Order: sequence, then structure tokens, then C-alpha cells
Amino acid sequence: MKDNTVANQENIDDEIIDIKSIFNLISIGFKNFLKLFVSIILFYKKKVILFSILFVLGIVIGYFLDDKLKNSKIFYQEIIIEPKYDTNNYIYDFIESLEYKLTDKSFSGKLQIDSSQISNLKQITLKPIIQVTDVLDNLKFKYGNQEFFQNILENYNEKTLEGSKYRNFYRFHKLKLYFKKESSNNEKLSKGILSYIDTNQYYNKSLDLNIKQTKFSLEKNKETLIYIEEYLDKLNKNPVNQQKEITVYAEESEISTISSLLKRKNDLITIINEQERILTLDKDLFDIIEYGDITSEPVGVHKRLVILLPLFLCLVSSLLFFLFYAYNWINSFIKD
Repeated sequence: MKDNTVANQENIDDEIIDIKSIFNLISIGFKNFLKLFVSIILFYKKKVILFSILFVLGIVIGYFLDDKLKNSKIFYQEIIIEPKYDTNNYIYDFIESLEYKLTDKSFSGKLQIDSSQISNLKQITLKPIIQVTDVLDNLKFKYGNQEFFQNILENYNEKTLEGSKYRNFYRFHKLKLYFKKESSNNEKLSKGILSYIDTNQYYNKSLDLNIKQTKFSLEKNKETLIYIEEYLDKLNKNPVNQQKEITVYAEESEISTISSLLKRKNDLITIINEQERILTLDKDLFDIIEYGDITSEPVGVHKRLVILLPLFLCLVSSLLFFLFYAYNWINSFIKD
């Protein structure tokens, strides 16, 4: 019994020692942190004249740079397009490789632009206008169950949805051209690029074929619609003959009745409306939804350098002093 009491007392003493050790470590760490904090304050106090000079110098230089940049502007043009007939990848590939293609003089001739217009182009980008509903509509059309995909897309960020995996789903895309300086020829460049994209032979042949097939299908659907309307009109005038056999276009599982004829009529009207829309609006490889004018805005750092530059100078100087002291400390540590 006495041995157990002694053992328990020893365990309690060990626990007390462990707690004291932990508190000692915390105390030492806190003291080191305070020492470091005081050392930093003493360092800046010692170098206060140097950093004051750097800060004032940064303010003066920043002021003059801001004054110089106040008239500097970025010139750009935004054009919103709607690709047709699965031309998304073609248009994106063309824009992404355009910078390289413009170095070829023969290619720039095809765009009907000269070297001065090309040299004024700073950057060109094409990005989808993110509309989650566009993705959902496409997925629903292919697989159904829109709610399932909506739950998945809610967890995706905008950067992911901008990727090539989803860009074919979006209806509208923003083409943005950045120019180095203002010029009356800037719009000629964007028009030349868009005109060249619209003249692709392969997609234009596909477009012509699609329009031809749509016209043929539209004529047949209109003939079928007229036939159904005439037949329904006859049934309406002669209800006694409703029991006679009816020969119309219908699903094999359907019985040709007035209700099935009315459904077929409504379906045909919907199809005809869509085909007429295609023949009226979808005559090009893409539609220009909005053709923006050349716009300008101040350079992004304007009115900020007077604050950012002195802070930057002080930060760089502090980093250099830190590296210098770290180098000396490492040398001393190695020698010892």
C-alpha cells in the first residue's frame, strides 16, 4: 500500500515537472519574440534618418511619375460575339495563334492591314461570358436532369468555368483588343480580323449545306402542316367521317386521332419557327452582338505611385539589411 502511494506521488511530481517545462518553453519563446520585436524597433530607430530620406525620396519620385502618367492611357476595344455551328474552337484557336501569324507579312495582307496597324496591337484576348445557365441548358439537352448538374456547377469557381472544357457551352464571348496608342486605324484591325474569321472555307461550306438542308426541311414541314390543317378542317366540317382511317405522320406507337394530329401540328409549328429563325439569323459563322468603340482609361498605377514607391523603397532596403545580417550570422555560426 505504501509502495502504491509513493508511486502515485512520483507520477504527480513528473506531471508537475512536465507542466513547468512547457511553461518554461512558452516563456522562453515569448521572451525571444519580445527581443526580436524590440530589436526591430531599435533597428528602425537607429536607421530612422536613412528610412526618412528614402520615404521622402519615394514620395517625390512617385509624385513626378504620377504626374507623367496622368496623361498615359490604355486603349482597347470590346466586341461581344456569338459563335454559330460549333465554330467556338476554331475561333479560339485562331485568336490564340494570331500573335504568331501576324509576324507573317503574307498573312497580314489577307487581313488587309499594314505593318503599322499590327505594331500598334498590344494584346488580343477572347474569353467566354460566364453564364451558368448556358452550361446547364447544354448539359440538359445532352443528358437531361438539370438539377443534378446545377449542384455540381455550384461548387466550381469562375476560373474553372472559363476553361476550354466549358467554353463551347457559352453563347456569348468577349473579344478584347488592346492598343499601344490611339489611332484612327485601330478599328480597321478588328474588322479585318473578324472578316477573315468569317471567310473560313470549311465552315462556310458546312454553313451553306446546313442552310440548304434547313430550307428543304422547312418546305416539307410546311407542306405537312398544311396537310394536317386541311384534314382537321375536313374533320371539323364532317364529324361523321371521324371514324375513317387517317393516314398522317406519327409515331408507330400512336393511334392517329385528332389529339395526336393537334400535337403533331404544334410540334411542326415549333420546328418551323426555329428553322425560320436559323434561316434569318444564322447566316454567318458568328453574330456580332455588340461592337464597341475604342475606349481609353488611365494606367492602373496612376495616383498610386506617390504611396507605393516610398513603401517599396523602405521594404527593399529592410530586406537588404536583413540579408546582410543573416549572411554575417551564418558566417559566425559556421566559424564557431
